[in-house]
Amino acid sequence: MTRSRYTWTLLALGAMASDYGWAGYAFDAGNLSGELTLGAGAASIAARNANFGLGRIDLRDGHDSGERADWQEAYLKPGLDLAYALDADTRLLAGGSLLGAGTWGDGDAGGYTRGADGRVGVEEAYAGLQHGAWKLTAGRQNFMVGTGFIVMDGHLDMHDDGAYWLGPRTAFRDSAVLAFGHGELGAQAFSLRTDDHLGDFRMDGLNLDYTPGGVVNLGAMAMRVNSLDRQANQLQPRDGMQVYNLRALQGKVPGLDDLTLHGEYALQRGSGSGVDYHASAWYAQADYAFPALPLQPLLSYRHARFSGDDEPTDDTQKSWDPLSKGFIDWSTWLLGDIVGNYLLYNSNERVDQWTLRTHLTPTLSLGGIHYRFSLDEKVYNGIPVSDRRFANENVVFLDWTPTPAVYASLSYNWAQPLGAARQVLGNDDFRTLEMYVTYRY
Repeated sequence: MTRSRYTWTLLALGAMASDYGWAGYAFDAGNLSGELTLGAGAASIAARNANFGLGRIDLRDGHDSGERADWQEAYLKPGLDLAYALDADTRLLAGGSLLGAGTWGDGDAGGYTRGADGRVGVEEAYAGLQHGAWKLTAGRQNFMVGTGFIVMDGHLDMHDDGAYWLGPRTAFRDSAVLAFGHGELGAQAFSLRTDDHLGDFRMDGLNLDYTPGGVVNLGAMAMRVNSLDRQANQLQPRDGMQVYNLRALQGKVPGLDDLTLHGEYALQRGSGSGVDYHASAWYAQADYAFPALPLQPLLSYRHARFSGDDEPTDDTQKSWDPLSKGFIDWSTWLLGDIVGNYLLYNSNERVDQWTLRTHLTPTLSLGGIHYRFSLDEKVYNGIPVSDRRFANENVVFLDWTPTPAVYASLSYNWAQPLGAARQVLGNDDFRTLEMYVTYRY
């Protein structure tokens, strides 16, 4: 999950348009053109009452290191993209990047990383061909559908990868994308493979985007999932899963220019390895801006629902599988910096979210979010519970963007356990203080 946040005015469509890109140092040498880029980030996080007081559980050995976790993360990512013009309509493409990331201190509050974890490795390495409106790329590359609701991040950034909270590794390996774009219509056929920590599975599919008149972004996706790791498939069945998605984003209502609507609906069907899939997920969101008021506030409400499984031991998987969901900005699609990072992962949950964002200055934004989490079915990690209410989470954040290349954020988050969480975890408020900065050139 990548924590490369943009200012909220750019949010989802800005990320879709840029496809993770940012302006770097561009150069030309005859038919050859290119761009050097550099990304860097650092964070310091302090957590208290991890897992509502149960403690920080190391996911490799099960050791409980206590309710406190203080850790630091950092990454550095230099990259190069090249294009060679064969003629006026045809270009050869190539690019790549290296990424070094690490975790220090106690390791993250979820136990995904330890203080000594980190490594340097190839992040992107792709080649391709562009002819007119067609573009074919293959190798290690980034790819996103819509706002990252289902497909965006090919890595989990755990164990020796380091930097779980920053999540800088996002590229899919052994991938191929054939894209077509003309006017209001865009289409991509894709084949993407995730890393081992996500379960080592492949997603083959087709995505369509249509923006009629610029008033709404309509989209549809269909794909098939195949597990490449049989042991991982036994723990989390995915083989033979078919996923269908419909979406309407950035919708405008005539006469209400300050109102923006978003929504998606998705199904998981099919069967494989003796398992039938019958899960669903959807959300509806409304954003209302007040540009004439002081601080230019933006109010948002969203309800999201991810199906659960009332009979987890049978041969039908009803719990929604988040697959390779991504992260763009606060709550997209990491729902709660505490609950979304360490407790619930866009499966078997219902989420009501209220958001207020304001501009104190052109470069300084202040905001707050309130989440109300409940379980779709009365089960948590296979443990039956008697209450659907899980937790309430609140966050206050301050974002600073002094230049287009620099982004800094400070946030305080606290989550209050409710009935279900108290039964299986603890009774204390889970709190975090988070500070980080990113640089992009």
